[in-house]
Amino acid sequence: MKDAFKITYEILMYLSRLTGFSYKEINIIVWFIIIPLSWAYLIDKIYKFNYLKIVTSIIISLTLLFTDDFTVFSNWLFDISADFLRSFNVVGSNYIASSVIICVLIPIVIYFVLIKKAFFKKNKKAT
Repeated sequence: MKDAFKITYEILMYLSRLTGFSYKEINIIVWFIIIPLSWAYLIDKIYKFNYLKIVTSIIISLTLLFTDDFTVFSNWLFDISADFLRSFNVVGSNYIASSVIICVLIPIVIYFVLIKKAFFKKNKKAT
């Protein structure tokens, strides 16, 4: 778990240095903007409609539009997310394990399922 956490942290720090966004801002951009938009795109592709990505884009855009300071907003949302991950301490987890499971492993599984359904559909033979 520690290795996966460290690798993820290093990737986010690299993106931070590359873009000029803070570590917390990059976290919010990845987990609250890029991942939801990509999942909406994949779900729309699976079900052959555009509603989910449009609604997701509108919600994210309105949130950002009414956010006076993205840094303050990102710090606040990151801290709430970290508190959520730390809340699993009561069931024997810790911040690192919870982060890897909830923020890395579960999204990878969801991506695997969505990509498989969106791009690797089985051909149904007529019988």
